[in-house]
Amino acid sequence: MKVAAIVINIFLPGVGTLLVQKWTQAIFQIILAIIAVVLIFTVIGGIIGGPLYFAVWIWAIVSAATAPEQPITVVVQHQDKDA
Repeated sequence: MKVAAIVINIFLPGVGTLLVQKWTQAIFQIILAIIAVVLIFTVIGGIIGGPLYFAVWIWAIVSAATAPEQPITVVVQHQDKDA
């Protein structure tokens, strides 16, 4: 799951962090990435938006890479046909 989160964070910062269940960091990363993209399309904000997006991008990748491994749990429920 950690590898998938890292790959997803490469393309969508914050979304991969959601996969490793770091909710607060993920929300901040998504919000900051959106703000950075908006700033990139403005003249003055482009100077701030690029480095901000790069910083959020690196933060997202590192937070997914340093997440503790979580076992995948599968629950199988048996339904009795006679009941």
